[in-house]
Amino acid sequence: MAICGDKITQNKGLGTLAAIALSASVIGATPAAAFTEYLGGGFVVVSDSCNEFGWSGTHQVLVRMEPQGMPGNADEETQIAILLNTGTVAMRLNIDSGRNATYPMLAATYVWNGPWSPEEPTMQIRFDPDAQWPLTAGSLMDRFSVTIDNFNEHLGCVAWLNASLARN
Repeated sequence: MAICGDKITQNKGLGTLAAIALSASVIGATPAAAFTEYLGGGFVVVSDSCNEFGWSGTHQVLVRMEPQGMPGNADEETQIAILLNTGTVAMRLNIDSGRNATYPMLAATYVWNGPWSPEEPTMQIRFDPDAQWPLTAGSLMDRFSVTIDNFNEHLGCVAWLNASLARN
């Protein structure tokens, strides 16, 4: 019995030390930088110009965005991720010249059967004239509406992304 009691006491002591070590590491850790993120969902409609690449119809999507220049975000780069039921398109672009401009990708990654990042992405985004950009509604819903040229790096393939986003 005494041996069992010693093991229990020893285990309690190790547990207490582990708890103290964990607390110290959490307290001493540098807090992560807060960033501004918008989340939501909507749909992507692909044009007939995408049929030859295997894309057609309307696809439900989830959207995640970190707009540039907002608290905690980069000043010269907006990150957008479009999550479809078959994969993900992640892009980085510099939206600096007004919402009705065409914005080329700084970088893009496509995750279908595995990740692929072209050295020079051809996909581009154009904001629709009635799109709400920059996002201003705070925690309320914003309408995000863009035309995507060369969708998924397919030259001539045009798609339209429409989503409602809320600040996370």
